[in-house]
Amino acid sequence: MEGIVTAVCTSETKGVPKQDVGQANLIENHGLDGDAHAGPWHRQVSLLAEESIAKMRAKGLDVGPGAFAENITARGLNLPSLPIGT
Repeated sequence: MEGIVTAVCTSETKGVPKQDVGQANLIENHGLDGDAHAGPWHRQVSLLAEESIAKMRAKGLDVGPGAFAENITARGLNLPSLPIGT
């Protein structure tokens, strides 16, 4: 499987859209350094297909990377085929 990471997003607090920070340090068994969702639980890093954002834009929503609280936005990957913990 081959794809491209198009955005790396974090937020310092939960409940707000994440901002594209361009790059971040990934800490094993923790998540992205500085992200509010990082920590010792099941949702350390979340991924979203850029294609999903494009579908929402086509429906008239003004959204971009980070709007759905994802950390990694990628293009060309079959994200549903990835097992949890990948």
